[in-house]
Parts: sequence; C-alpha cells; structure tokens
Amino acid sequence: MIRIPPGPRLVTVLSNGAFFAFTELMSTADAKRLVELAAKQLGVVNRADLASAGVSWKWLRGRLATREWSRVHRGVYRLGCHQPTREERERAALLAAGEGAVLSHTSAARRFGLNVPRDDSVQITIAASRKAKVRGAKVWRSRHLSSLDVTTRGGLRLTNLARTLIDLAWVLDDGWLRACFDSAIRQNRAIVSWLWRALNSHGPGRRGIGRLRALLQEYRRTEEVPDSALESLALELANRLGHKPQLHYNVLDGAHHVAEVDLVWPKLRLGVECDGWRHHGTRAAFVRDRARDRALFRLGWSVLRYSWDDVVHDPDAFLDELVRSYELRAKSIRAARGPPHGLPDADPVAMGQRRLKPLELEARPK
Repeated sequence: MIRIPPGPRLVTVLSNGAFFAFTELMSTADAKRLVELAAKQLGVVNRADLASAGVSWKWLRGRLATREWSRVHRGVYRLGCHQPTREERERAALLAAGEGAVLSHTSAARRFGLNVPRDDSVQITIAASRKAKVRGAKVWRSRHLSSLDVTTRGGLRLTNLARTLIDLAWVLDDGWLRACFDSAIRQNRAIVSWLWRALNSHGPGRRGIGRLRALLQEYRRTEEVPDSALESLALELANRLGHKPQLHYNVLDGAHHVAEVDLVWPKLRLGVECDGWRHHGTRAAFVRDRARDRALFRLGWSVLRYSWDDVVHDPDAFLDELVRSYELRAKSIRAARGPPHGLPDADPVAMGQRRLKPLELEARPK
C-alpha cells in the first residue's frame, strides 16, 4: 500500500488508466515533466530522461521502493508495477540497447502485421561496431544498417519492410518465409519492385536470399498470392509433391461458376481447401461448404479439406495424405482412359516425402 500524506499533490492519469500521485512540493513540476515524457514513450524512461526532467536519483529511488516505478533494465525504468506489455518491453529494450538500436526480425514483422511464428522475445539490431546485452531480448549486430533501412511505427524505430523480409530470410524456414512474404504482398503489391532493389543492394552473400528471390520470381510469373498464412503453409508443403498445384482455381460447369478452390491439380480434378475458423466456423459457412463439395463431386472432383491444426501441427500426415490422394487419382484416370498427356506416375519417394517439424502461429488466420 502507498501512503500519501496530506497536502498539495499532483495526480496524473495515463492512457492505460493508471493514477499516480506525487507529493513533494519541490518536485511537483519535475515529476510532471517526467510523467508526461513517460506517457509519450509507453511509460518507459532512461537515466537521460531523468536528467532532462530534472528528477534526482534519490527521488526515483523512493518511487521504486513504493513500486510507483519499476526497474526494467539497467538504467531503464517504467511507470507502474503491472506486467509490461510487449510494446513496453520493446521500448525498454531499445532504450537499454542504446543509440541506433532498432526493432528487427520477428519484432519488426509483427509491427508490419506480417505472419510470423509465435515468439515472445524482443528482437533488435544494432551496429556491428557496438555491443549490447539486453535481458529478454535477442540482439543482432549488423555491418550494413543505414538510415535508409530504418522507419518508425507507433513511435518505435524498426527496420523497414524490405530489410525486415531480408533479415527473416536468414532465420525462417521455407513455410514461414512464404507465409511472411505472402502477407507482405497482400498488404501492398508494390513491395515487389522495392524488394528487388533491396536484394540488389543487401542480397549478395546473405544467407536465405536465394529463397526470397525464388518467391519473388514465382510471384512475377503468376501474380497470385495465398489468401492467408494457412494457405501459404499448405502451398509450401504441397509443392514438395514434385507437382505444383494451381492457386485459386475456378471450376466451371459450362458458363456457370461452381467454386474457387484454394489448391488444385486440374488434370486430376483433385483440390485442397484450407478451412480457417474465421471464414469457415459459422453455420452458414458449414452449409455452403458442403453444398460446394456436392457440386464439385457431381463434376468428378475430389476436394480435401484441411484445418489449421492439420497443416501446421501435423504436416507429415498432411503431406502423406496428399501423396496418396494424388496417386489414387492418377491411377483411376489411367484406368479409365489411360494416362493423360504430361501426367507422370505418382511416386511418394520421388515426390520428396520427408519428415517435417510442427509449426506454430500466434493467431489463426483465414
């Protein structure tokens, strides 16, 4: 419990609804300046901010004892004692890392709204000439971090979108890199030309750049991107069959449009639907999906439906079922009218079937 003696005092209300009272008459103006500064910085200040506000260490030490303020890192303090939010931890990590530090990798990607794996750590990048150790944060050192690579979001410095994708190409696997890339394209297709230029300046010698360049080339050929991270991850797995599916294929019955199927092998009339809870979790969607499946079945199509858990948490079973379904459809077509032109035999070994690691994402898309 914080005991506040009677007398004149300043009461300040922050955006999070917390109330803080400062009672020393001689420190009222200084405390007000410090609180106003903290409110602009997500409630986080460092020693330089204390000096600029005219607040003494003795004054702050008293507030640390009453838990009106709390210490986050060495020389970095936060107003209040509640559990810090991710934004507060990011601001505190940047202040602790010092001048020139920026959010990067998955921390920057989250700021841009990109699909990345769940990761509660704060990731920051500093110049290679500096050293910084920040508790609870992953610190990267870069020899090529210029002002052209940096932007701001929500008052925080971070690597720009192109540089963030280049950094992520180093650390993400194929599935998550595709999901991240696709989510960037969905937001702004102009990123393609910008990313090409960034690859020319940053790309040579960097690990993972070849995979990012391959995604760009694939997009330039089709100009189609998956609608969600679930589709992106399913597409990356489906490509390992050795026979790439078509994305967003429109099935027609004469001039009548029957359905758009997420992933399709048209020669086999085999399709995959990725059912995220957001768009397929209602009663109306339940009825609509089954009506579409019946219409496709009447036209000789076989459509397999997969959820987030099927694709992300059990990729081995997903890929194995695709291989078997492809093989069965190919055999049935050959038995009916002989092998179609250009349709090779389906061999699970030749299709590159292999063990895969489970994946996780913070939110279930689509």
